[in-house]
Amino acid sequence: MDTKKLNSETQPNQKIIENLIDLRSRGKLEEAKKNTLDYIKKFPKAFSLYNILGAVLTDQNKLEEAIKHHQKAVEINPNYAEGYNNLGVALQKLNRLDEAVNNYKKALTLKPNLPQIYNNLATALKYLNKLDEALTSCKTAIDLNPNFADAHNNLGTILKDLNLMEESYNSFDKAIKLKKDYAEAYYNLGIVSKKLGKIEECVDHYQKAVKIKPNYNEAYSNYLFNLHYLTKYDNEHYIKAAKEFRYSLKKIESNLCVPYQYEKNPKKIKIGFISGDFKEHPVGYFISDTLKYLKENFELFAYSNFKKEDNLTLKIKSYFTGWCEIVDLNDLEVVNKIRKDGINILFDLSGHSAHNRLPIFINKPAPMQMTWVGYAASTGIPEIDYIVGDPYVTPSDRKNQFAENILCLPNIWCSFSKPDFEVKKINFTPSTKNNFITFGCFNNLNKLNEKVINLWAKILYSVPNSRLVLKNSMLKNKYIKKKIIDQFEKHKINTNKLILEEGSSRKELMESYNKIDITLDPFPYSGGTSSFESIWMAVPVLTLKGSRFISCTAESINRNIEMSDWVADNEHEYISKAIEFSKNPKQLSEIKKKLMQLASGSPLFNAPLFAEKFQNLIYKIWNNFTDKNI
Repeated sequence: MDTKKLNSETQPNQKIIENLIDLRSRGKLEEAKKNTLDYIKKFPKAFSLYNILGAVLTDQNKLEEAIKHHQKAVEINPNYAEGYNNLGVALQKLNRLDEAVNNYKKALTLKPNLPQIYNNLATALKYLNKLDEALTSCKTAIDLNPNFADAHNNLGTILKDLNLMEESYNSFDKAIKLKKDYAEAYYNLGIVSKKLGKIEECVDHYQKAVKIKPNYNEAYSNYLFNLHYLTKYDNEHYIKAAKEFRYSLKKIESNLCVPYQYEKNPKKIKIGFISGDFKEHPVGYFISDTLKYLKENFELFAYSNFKKEDNLTLKIKSYFTGWCEIVDLNDLEVVNKIRKDGINILFDLSGHSAHNRLPIFINKPAPMQMTWVGYAASTGIPEIDYIVGDPYVTPSDRKNQFAENILCLPNIWCSFSKPDFEVKKINFTPSTKNNFITFGCFNNLNKLNEKVINLWAKILYSVPNSRLVLKNSMLKNKYIKKKIIDQFEKHKINTNKLILEEGSSRKELMESYNKIDITLDPFPYSGGTSSFESIWMAVPVLTLKGSRFISCTAESINRNIEMSDWVADNEHEYISKAIEFSKNPKQLSEIKKKLMQLASGSPLFNAPLFAEKFQNLIYKIWNNFTDKNI
């Protein structure tokens, strides 16, 4: 084909093309679409116009339509590299990754020196988990254009997936140096900073991402979530930031939402749960046994924001009347699905943790909305009517810490499902055989701030021959391991007092509690899952009383199993209690036996009892709502 002749006879002039591209780049998509369609009428063989139209439609998420126009572009001009590239982009967004890769490769045979195409190819290969090929392609893009910020950002994500965190960090940092207002690179740098234990830096990066792009929901949620690790911010700072997150969200126009279709007086109340954690995850462990009993009296609907399923997913799935995967649905589609299902009460089970769909809740897809179990703090969203707590994590005098109303269960805010596998438990404390005390903490290591390490160092220094076991998957990283050792050495604690273990299977992790005498709870971010698991394994948890939900989870656990004396009122008492409890191994063994006897029937693990209390709360809330809306 004579491309020169084709261009001169069938293509609009360059100024028209540039104007259309400018409209698209400024986000004026409808105008760009209309103008492009008008020009196509004048130039029906203009492959460049079909390509622009396809790109605009891709931006509008009208992907099937976009693909047709890109295909038309390369049909008119089979040597059109940019057309194959943009066809690949649309296919990639539809998760048709192999087809996307083929089109990128076709584009590169035509124009082998275009860095953008190598970068796009790297992205598709990354999603196909062909990380080595993705790495090669991305590095080629950078070789062709060393100042290509997007390629450096992409390289960072590939290196992160290869678990090369330091190299990943450097790539994101380079991307930001090349493009100062690069919100996505700041977001990614926040993720990697956290994995490297640089938690203050992590929070700072998320904050910068939000400042550049105020409607960046994922960055906002990560910023709020990670604030809990820091000691320098007070409770007022958090709730103010959480409410600002709500202000950044935009409601869907009400005329686009289908009307409510719930029954005011149903035979069974319909309860919906939105979560990305119906799986092997703390949320899955919390809700599994409770759902088994709730399904007897309610119709349960799950809206799952995660594609992969595991054995726990399959178990949980069996408790639901309805199950809908919402990963690929936009907010309007989810809102309308929930309304069509006639949900009476909708629960958020994520808060600001990963895979949340909090923006949905501002549109009130259900008449009553609650947040529970997935996040121990306010969402900042007043359209969520209640946060479910208990007398210890959400006492009434803390209502100013929440955008939601507080709803207290009588004992504890959640119940922990008993493991569905056998775990070996010892009925004596290890120090009776070891002749030394072993402390332990299996929490996320980002919870170990300077104050925590200082306090624990004083305990280790004061209890002769004592050891501290830290067990977490973060310890696979040599940088993290060295950082932990250095932090303790700064407080004159030698490595022979530290036992650092990497993560393991859940069964092995739980049986590792047989190595320790006392679990030390960090602060201000207290242990939830780890504290439940420690008590299940009959290892007492020493915790420091806090002033907010996330700081009081271990306190609530202790007070619900007759262990109130293991709650310290201040840091001095925390140290003195640790020293005092360590002096009497025989007493620790008696406590262990007591926990073995009490655990199963306690509010912590008694799912039938918890479900009954939870059910009563649901009936009360729904009856109050219907009484007010007769």
